[in-house]
Amino acid sequence: MTVESFTGVSYESWKETCDMYLSTVTDISLRRSFAMYLQLYPFTRITSVDKTIISSKGFYNNFIKSGAILHNNSVLKRSSNFILKNNGGFRDAQLLSPIMFLMLQAIGVEICKRYSPQRKSDENIAAFYAGNFSDHKSLYKSQYQEFSKWNNYYAEEYPYFIKTDLSDYFSNIKFDKLLELINNNIQTKFKFTPIQQKTIIDILDYCGDGKFPLVQNSTASSFLATIVYLDTIDLKLGSFIKKLPNIEDYKLIRYVDDLYIWLKPKTKSNLNQEYNDIRAEYSSILNNYGLTLNTKKTGLYTASDIDEKLKWSIYNDVVNEQGNAVETYLDNKNWTENVNKFITSLFEKKLDNTLTKESFQEIINSSFKSDDIVGISGDEIFKRIIYDHSEFLQDDFVIENVSSLLLSQGISTFYMSPQILTTMVLNTSPGKSKNMAVKSLLYQLFIRNNNQVINKYDIIITLQYLLNTGFHHYDLKEKIINRNEHNLYLYIEKFCCQNFLKDFEKYNDNIHFKIINGDWKTYYLYFNYYIEISKKQYMEAYAYFKTYFDRMTALIAAYKNNEELNVNKYFKTKQLKKFYKTIIGEDVGKTLGKAGKLRNKNPLVHSSVEMLDLSDWTATINKMIDDLNRILQETLIELKRNL
Repeated sequence: MTVESFTGVSYESWKETCDMYLSTVTDISLRRSFAMYLQLYPFTRITSVDKTIISSKGFYNNFIKSGAILHNNSVLKRSSNFILKNNGGFRDAQLLSPIMFLMLQAIGVEICKRYSPQRKSDENIAAFYAGNFSDHKSLYKSQYQEFSKWNNYYAEEYPYFIKTDLSDYFSNIKFDKLLELINNNIQTKFKFTPIQQKTIIDILDYCGDGKFPLVQNSTASSFLATIVYLDTIDLKLGSFIKKLPNIEDYKLIRYVDDLYIWLKPKTKSNLNQEYNDIRAEYSSILNNYGLTLNTKKTGLYTASDIDEKLKWSIYNDVVNEQGNAVETYLDNKNWTENVNKFITSLFEKKLDNTLTKESFQEIINSSFKSDDIVGISGDEIFKRIIYDHSEFLQDDFVIENVSSLLLSQGISTFYMSPQILTTMVLNTSPGKSKNMAVKSLLYQLFIRNNNQVINKYDIIITLQYLLNTGFHHYDLKEKIINRNEHNLYLYIEKFCCQNFLKDFEKYNDNIHFKIINGDWKTYYLYFNYYIEISKKQYMEAYAYFKTYFDRMTALIAAYKNNEELNVNKYFKTKQLKKFYKTIIGEDVGKTLGKAGKLRNKNPLVHSSVEMLDLSDWTATINKMIDDLNRILQETLIELKRNL
């Protein structure tokens, strides 16, 4: 496997990634699924021509192999995102530009091809992650179903299981340990070069804003966190359990950081001692990788508890044709009464101040759970009605009841499940109460906005509304998103309201592209500057930027004079001053002299470390970068005029 790209990504991996995420142009089902997620929504806006361009060998050579995407302001746009956890809390996450998202996935695909999981040596261990690169699955559901299927199977044979969870898992992943694990499990001939290793870690670091990248629907993040980082941990834990004298057999089934340990004892005694031993060993192994066991979510259970713990219904793979049976069952019953029962119960719980996440789930189960379909939860039926059977919501009483709930109890009721409940409102249909529920929802949002009490739950509800309506509601975007989450607004305007390829092309300055001429070292320097400046590491940023400026000067000279690149001729102040005066006709010697002196004061470059004596080196560095950027931009403008 020969990969020349300094990013480490081959064309084959790039093409596979594009096929996974750009197939929305022909796959209606995929486009519908992607439209539900803010990170994936931009891929629903592209055309078949766009897909051909982005996945082409030419695009790969020009932008991926060379690293030119790391010099494009459209690609480098990043925003915070809101990922709501099951317990109602939030995870800090990042929202990436579509092409940077593709780049992150391509890195995952490339590592997947090279990495040999150690788990394969123990047939008792299986691990699933959100998506599957080998099967070209970009969404989590099919893999979670596989995970749940195997847990359901083992519940028939193994009487006990230990459910485990990790505390703040993603934020505790260490990049140096991740790189070590990758290198240890890749054959020598397939190993990444040192520059590729550094670039991969730099991209991961940037995508995660200094942490391991927690990005919505990122299969790459889930793969690296599951298949790579927890690989050795699972193997060590399995080896320990295998040696326990009272354990006849075991299975480890993992989905990301959720691990289920199935146990078959040799005797009929309880497994409290074995549970304590396993928990202590697992916690000790995790500690060596910077991870912590969440003891509050870890416990020993009997097989009969598995349905409650999984809280997911599996049908297609457990019993063939069961999925069709569920659809037939849904079609053969009018669920409108159940929907009204759900809304009424929700109203009552809210009214008597007993509505919690737990009671909310109880309401769903009591309203929709059916004994006629074994193994299917009320939650599953509820979601199917909301997303796939909106005909059961198209009832005047349903619309009136939802509207009444919103107007009398406020929008906080929807905080229990913002995405699903907002979708429920939007899937109500015309009748004599046409749009009453939708108007009530919007009314509540704008009242909160006028009172300046918008919170993250309100933002999620607003985003869900916009996702369901193609981002066409001007006031929601301008008055709520822009006013309360400006960076999120910029992301939406740039990538969700227009074709992201057009924005990408807008930032591809043709003269700039010709001057750099595929010189990956220039792109490497710029990206490292960008990373450091985004982390407010100003000394590091300036060290990279000044070197980038000098190399760009040499490239401009080579382009202008039609000669070979010679970086040794363009780094001294006298040389730089003479060169730029011939192009822009301006004496920038004073600025260039200050730039050189500032570099020599930088502790990262010179032993004088005089920069430490400056009263405000941050302001000094920022101004110098702005001044040097101005020189570059004026030079490029002049070169364009003379073409």
